[in-house]
Amino acid sequence: MARPKHRILSPQLIAEAALRLVAKHGEFTIPGVAAALGVHPSSLYHHLPGGRLAIVHEMREQLYAGIELGPARDVAQPPLDRLRLWMRAYRAATARVPAIVPVLVGAPVQDARTLEIYEALFVILRDAGVPVEQRVACSSMIDAVALGSAMDAASPVPLWRSDGHELPELREVAAMGDDEHRAMAGFELAVEAVVAAVARLAEGEPVT
Repeated sequence: MARPKHRILSPQLIAEAALRLVAKHGEFTIPGVAAALGVHPSSLYHHLPGGRLAIVHEMREQLYAGIELGPARDVAQPPLDRLRLWMRAYRAATARVPAIVPVLVGAPVQDARTLEIYEALFVILRDAGVPVEQRVACSSMIDAVALGSAMDAASPVPLWRSDGHELPELREVAAMGDDEHRAMAGFELAVEAVVAAVARLAEGEPVT
């Protein structure tokens, strides 16, 4: 059987190529994705007519395809425990490609998979007792923690290199935790801060 003259493309292959470029360079371009796939840029528009924005939507869907929402939806578990699970899963998926965060935050969320993920989050916040008018603010707080921590996952270890500087407090503190566990330890602290804030909102207390 003769081989096809043109490489077979799909939205998934295009998104995967764009994710690889972002992981390597921190950004992607349509010509760059086309070159990586060995096709003409116009071929990408055939599969994703929306151009760059459509590629970003597909990248987001591919990135979060592996998130298992079952535990976050398990109403037998306390809502705040489900919130912890949601945040850990979202952060872990994003941290696969930390450089993707600036790309994603510049585009609206409209792919089916990510919308489903946020639907699960808003159900958790509802079940936790957060007033409906506070739920968007909560989701923004949660995004800041999860996405920020995902970017932090790419930071160097050690982060602070203070040799030659008179910074005794920094050097003492860094010696106690500036290692490969730093980013995750900080994330877990932030998760508990989020949980505490959500619990206060559910009780009707202001969070300032």
